[in-house]
Amino acid sequence: MIRIVYLIIFLAYAYTAAQTKTINHLSKEYIDNSRANRLLLTEIWYPHDPAIVSGKKSSKMHVQKHPCILLSHGTGGNRFSLIWLAKLLAERGFIVASVDHFGNTTDNRIPEYFVRYWERPLDISFVISQLLKDTELSEIIDDDKLAVVGFSLGGYTSLALAGAKLDCSLLRRVARDKQGKQELNVPELGDLTALIYDIDCKQIPQNIKDDRIKAFVALAPALGLGFSTKDQFIIEAPVLIIGTEGDTIAPIKSNAIKYHRFIPTSQIRILKRNLGHYIFLPKVKEYSPDEAIFFEDPKGIDRTVVHQEIGRMILDFLNKSI
Repeated sequence: MIRIVYLIIFLAYAYTAAQTKTINHLSKEYIDNSRANRLLLTEIWYPHDPAIVSGKKSSKMHVQKHPCILLSHGTGGNRFSLIWLAKLLAERGFIVASVDHFGNTTDNRIPEYFVRYWERPLDISFVISQLLKDTELSEIIDDDKLAVVGFSLGGYTSLALAGAKLDCSLLRRVARDKQGKQELNVPELGDLTALIYDIDCKQIPQNIKDDRIKAFVALAPALGLGFSTKDQFIIEAPVLIIGTEGDTIAPIKSNAIKYHRFIPTSQIRILKRNLGHYIFLPKVKEYSPDEAIFFEDPKGIDRTVVHQEIGRMILDFLNKSI
């Protein structure tokens, strides 16, 4: 499992070490003092603009504003988990900010943080606020064109920011049944049900919706077990949900399809060919047997081609929605 850190970070540097003529890259460390000095490492890719030199505006040139997309990784992932998508979006004119969710990353595993699902939407909202007042970035971000793309637990994060209100008490109850034990036993850390039982539901903010965000994408979203009625979804903005037919981690029936049925403004795409949950992670050529669940695809499947297909879906949605 430790090799995943190096595999994904290696991929990240392969993309970002050489800044191209079309993409620039920044690394930021934001700290949310209101939440025990929570560190939010953030990678930012943005279109090259001759008016911006090393993050500073040239007074002689007009700076173009760009839509900004926030990325939320899955449980036990990191800010590089969706780097293939970040690169694709930045090449097409979007600013992309990808956030490490503290305590729920590949190289910073704090077990109780794996179930503090409400921290993740707060992370994204905080980083948006920091970006909009960051002297290096605020002038090139179109603050009326913000969107979120999240994978797995990050997919839930995206939907929570749209207005989905998870029922904590329901999640604790279903964690005890067969379906709950299946979905809350994750390859990244194992059985999370005991940690779910320990959640103090009273500490969770009542409202984590962020109205600044105009469109939402959920890739193989998880935590559908915490929803049972349409009343839990106060969502007016457009939502794109992409699931995979062969997902055994966040099965589409209890997650992607369930979310779609509850969200009137959503559209759904289901990838066939028995593709699994982790098809959204980067493509790697070499991996250990323990890592096969993350990087091994069905025979005849080229992950790069699948990513291109997913990328087209997301681009089409974003171009029409923000």
